[in-house]
Amino acid sequence: MQQEREEMPSSTFLKQKVEEIGVAFDKTGLAPMIGRVLGFLLLADPPQQTFYAIQEFLGASKSSISHALNSLMFKGIVEYITFSGDRKRYFKLNAENWLEQAKCKMTDFSEVDRVLMEALQLRDPNKHKEFHEGLLKIFDFHLFMSQEMPKLFEKWEQKLAAQQAASARDN
Repeated sequence: MQQEREEMPSSTFLKQKVEEIGVAFDKTGLAPMIGRVLGFLLLADPPQQTFYAIQEFLGASKSSISHALNSLMFKGIVEYITFSGDRKRYFKLNAENWLEQAKCKMTDFSEVDRVLMEALQLRDPNKHKEFHEGLLKIFDFHLFMSQEMPKLFEKWEQKLAAQQAASARDN
Protein backbone atom coordinates (compact mmCIF):
# COMPACT_ATOMS: atom_id res chain seq x y z
CA MET A 1 0.00 0.00 0.00
CA GLN A 2 1.33 3.42 -0.90
CA GLN A 3 2.00 5.97 1.78
CA GLU A 4 -0.33 8.93 2.04
CA ARG A 5 0.86 11.88 0.04
CA GLU A 6 2.94 14.49 1.76
CA GLU A 7 1.34 17.81 2.55
CA MET A 8 1.16 20.16 -0.46
CA PRO A 9 4.19 22.42 -0.84
CA SER A 10 3.88 25.98 0.39
CA SER A 11 1.88 28.52 -1.57
CA THR A 12 5.07 30.49 -2.28
CA PHE A 13 6.75 27.40 -3.74
CA LEU A 14 3.67 26.61 -5.87
CA LYS A 15 3.47 30.19 -7.13
CA GLN A 16 7.14 30.01 -8.12
CA LYS A 17 6.60 26.71 -9.96
CA VAL A 18 3.46 27.99 -11.69
CA GLU A 19 5.44 31.03 -12.83
CA GLU A 20 8.24 28.79 -14.16
CA ILE A 21 5.73 26.69 -16.07
CA GLY A 22 4.06 29.84 -17.36
CA VAL A 23 7.40 31.11 -18.68
CA ALA A 24 8.03 27.75 -20.38
CA PHE A 25 4.64 27.94 -22.14
CA ASP A 26 5.29 31.59 -22.96
CA LYS A 27 8.41 30.47 -24.84
CA THR A 28 6.21 28.20 -26.98
CA GLY A 29 4.15 31.18 -28.09
CA LEU A 30 1.29 31.13 -25.59
CA ALA A 31 0.29 34.33 -23.84
CA PRO A 32 1.81 34.59 -20.34
CA MET A 33 -1.51 34.35 -18.50
CA ILE A 34 -2.55 31.31 -20.51
CA GLY A 35 0.73 29.69 -19.50
CA ARG A 36 0.16 30.54 -15.85
CA VAL A 37 -3.36 29.10 -15.91
CA LEU A 38 -1.97 25.92 -17.49
CA GLY A 39 0.77 25.83 -14.86
CA PHE A 40 -1.75 26.20 -12.05
CA LEU A 41 -4.02 23.47 -13.44
CA LEU A 42 -1.04 21.15 -13.89
CA LEU A 43 -0.11 21.48 -10.21
CA ALA A 44 -3.53 22.05 -8.60
CA ASP A 45 -4.77 19.59 -6.03
CA PRO A 46 -7.50 18.64 -6.70
CA PRO A 47 -6.94 18.92 -10.47
CA GLN A 48 -10.26 20.69 -11.04
CA GLN A 49 -10.49 24.27 -9.78
CA THR A 50 -13.12 27.00 -9.78
CA PHE A 51 -12.71 30.22 -11.70
CA TYR A 52 -12.31 32.11 -8.43
CA ALA A 53 -9.69 29.70 -7.07
CA ILE A 54 -7.65 30.19 -10.24
CA GLN A 55 -8.11 33.95 -10.08
CA GLU A 56 -7.19 34.15 -6.42
CA PHE A 57 -4.10 31.97 -6.75
CA LEU A 58 -2.78 33.86 -9.76
CA GLY A 59 -3.80 37.28 -8.43
CA ALA A 60 -5.08 38.29 -11.84
CA SER A 61 -8.12 40.16 -13.08
CA LYS A 62 -11.36 38.39 -13.91
CA SER A 63 -11.03 39.38 -17.55
CA SER A 64 -7.52 37.99 -17.94
CA ILE A 65 -8.49 34.67 -16.30
CA SER A 66 -11.67 34.53 -18.38
CA HIS A 67 -9.73 35.20 -21.59
CA ALA A 68 -7.13 32.54 -20.73
CA LEU A 69 -9.74 29.90 -19.83
CA ASN A 70 -11.84 30.67 -22.92
CA SER A 71 -8.75 30.36 -25.14
CA LEU A 72 -7.77 27.08 -23.53
CA MET A 73 -11.32 25.71 -23.79
CA PHE A 74 -11.52 26.77 -27.44
CA LYS A 75 -8.31 24.82 -28.08
CA GLY A 76 -9.73 21.86 -26.16
CA ILE A 77 -6.88 21.81 -23.64
CA VAL A 78 -9.13 22.78 -20.74
CA GLU A 79 -12.70 21.76 -20.05
CA TYR A 80 -15.09 22.37 -17.22
CA ILE A 81 -17.17 20.03 -15.16
CA THR A 82 -20.01 20.62 -12.72
CA PHE A 83 -21.19 18.75 -9.68
CA SER A 84 -24.80 18.10 -8.78
CA GLY A 85 -26.09 20.73 -6.37
CA ASP A 86 -23.11 23.06 -7.01
CA ARG A 87 -23.59 25.93 -9.45
CA LYS A 88 -19.87 26.50 -9.90
CA ARG A 89 -17.88 25.36 -12.92
CA TYR A 90 -14.67 23.50 -12.19
CA PHE A 91 -11.92 23.81 -14.78
CA LYS A 92 -9.44 21.03 -15.48
CA LEU A 93 -6.97 19.95 -18.11
CA ASN A 94 -8.25 17.66 -20.84
CA ALA A 95 -5.22 15.41 -21.30
CA GLU A 96 -6.70 13.41 -24.19
CA ASN A 97 -7.45 16.49 -26.28
CA TRP A 98 -4.08 18.00 -25.40
CA LEU A 99 -2.33 14.83 -26.59
CA GLU A 100 -4.33 14.76 -29.83
CA GLN A 101 -3.50 18.41 -30.48
CA ALA A 102 0.18 17.73 -29.91
CA LYS A 103 0.03 14.86 -32.40
CA CYS A 104 -1.70 17.06 -34.97
CA LYS A 105 0.83 19.85 -34.56
CA MET A 106 3.67 17.40 -35.06
CA THR A 107 2.25 15.98 -38.28
CA ASP A 108 0.37 18.78 -40.00
CA PHE A 109 2.92 20.78 -41.92
CA SER A 110 0.65 21.04 -44.97
CA GLU A 111 -0.09 24.76 -44.81
CA VAL A 112 3.52 25.72 -44.10
CA ASP A 113 4.68 23.32 -46.83
CA ARG A 114 2.26 24.87 -49.32
CA VAL A 115 3.57 28.35 -48.56
CA LEU A 116 7.20 27.20 -48.68
CA MET A 117 6.66 25.46 -52.01
CA GLU A 118 5.01 28.56 -53.43
CA ALA A 119 7.87 30.74 -52.19
CA LEU A 120 10.43 28.34 -53.68
CA GLN A 121 8.63 28.40 -57.03
CA LEU A 122 8.50 32.19 -57.06
CA ARG A 123 12.14 32.67 -56.13
CA ASP A 124 15.05 32.47 -58.54
CA PRO A 125 17.13 29.53 -57.23
CA ASN A 126 20.28 31.10 -58.66
CA LYS A 127 19.87 34.30 -56.65
CA HIS A 128 20.71 34.23 -52.98
CA LYS A 129 21.64 30.54 -53.18
CA GLU A 130 22.35 30.20 -49.46
CA PHE A 131 18.90 31.51 -48.57
CA HIS A 132 17.24 29.29 -51.20
CA GLU A 133 19.10 26.24 -49.88
CA GLY A 134 17.93 27.09 -46.36
CA LEU A 135 14.31 27.09 -47.54
CA LEU A 136 14.86 23.76 -49.29
CA LYS A 137 16.26 22.34 -46.04
CA ILE A 138 13.17 23.46 -44.14
CA PHE A 139 10.90 21.92 -46.76
CA ASP A 140 12.94 18.68 -46.73
CA PHE A 141 12.76 18.58 -42.93
CA HIS A 142 8.97 18.94 -43.01
CA LEU A 143 8.70 16.21 -45.63
CA PHE A 144 10.92 13.90 -43.57
CA MET A 145 8.96 14.57 -40.37
CA SER A 146 5.58 14.05 -42.06
CA GLN A 147 6.83 10.63 -43.25
CA GLU A 148 8.44 9.58 -39.96
CA MET A 149 5.93 10.86 -37.40
CA PRO A 150 3.25 8.24 -38.16
CA LYS A 151 5.88 5.54 -37.54
CA LEU A 152 6.82 7.14 -34.22
CA PHE A 153 3.17 7.43 -33.19
CA GLU A 154 2.64 3.76 -34.01
CA LYS A 155 5.69 2.83 -31.94
CA TRP A 156 4.40 4.97 -29.06
CA GLU A 157 0.95 3.36 -29.26
CA GLN A 158 2.58 -0.09 -29.11
CA LYS A 159 4.57 0.98 -26.04
CA LEU A 160 1.42 2.30 -24.39
CA ALA A 161 -0.48 -0.92 -25.15
CA ALA A 162 2.37 -2.98 -23.68
CA GLN A 163 2.36 -0.85 -20.50
CA GLN A 164 -1.40 -1.23 -20.16
CA ALA A 165 -1.17 -4.99 -20.68
CA ALA A 166 1.58 -5.24 -18.05
CA SER A 167 -0.46 -3.13 -15.64
CA ALA A 168 -3.53 -5.35 -16.20
CA ARG A 169 -1.45 -8.47 -15.48
CA ASP A 170 -0.12 -6.93 -12.26
CA ASN A 171 -3.64 -6.22 -11.00
